[in-house]
Amino acid sequence: MAALVAKNLTVYEPAKQTRAVLLHWRLPEEWADVLHSWATATGQLNTILTFYEISDPPIPSPLSGIPVPLLRRAITILSRSNRAQIIGVADGEGVRFFAG
Repeated sequence: MAALVAKNLTVYEPAKQTRAVLLHWRLPEEWADVLHSWATATGQLNTILTFYEISDPPIPSPLSGIPVPLLRRAITILSRSNRAQIIGVADGEGVRFFAG
């Protein structure tokens, strides 16, 4: 597992342990692109969405069922390029997407 983690194909989940991993079938950078494309295509730019709304949308999408730790990593990648912002909301965490 350590070799897969070193190649960024998996991450330890939860962090700070070495017994369980989250296997990436798409890299977090690829998920970031999928997420931003989905937000753009569905008219979600400049709208605050909860993580739940993204991972459990009313209409199935490529993001349906995405694990929250992976979603958070994808949003962090988008935040670095100013295409998203994590926002605290009453139900937990949310995100606002910006045009890239």
